[in-house]
Amino acid sequence: MNMQEFLKNRQQFCPDELAKYAGKFVAWSPDGSRILASDDDEFRLDATIKASGHDPADVLVSFVPYPDEVILGGGGIVE
Repeated sequence: MNMQEFLKNRQQFCPDELAKYAGKFVAWSPDGSRILASDDDEFRLDATIKASGHDPADVLVSFVPYPDEVILGGGGIVE
C-alpha cells in the first residue's frame, strides 16, 4: 500500500458519499479511492473482506463517525 496515494485519494473521497456509512466500519481499497465493504461489526467486515477475495493486510479499515460525534483517543463524545 502506498500511503501517500491512499491519503491523497481518501481526502478527495466525496463527503456526502462517506456520510452514508456513518456509524459503520468501512474497508478502503488499497489506493483509498473507494470503499470495498462496510458493516456495523469489525469481525463481520473482516470476514466479508476475506470472502470477497481481498487480502486483509492490503485493506485499511476505519470507523465513520456520525456528523455530531467527536472521536477522542478511541472514545466518543456525542454533542
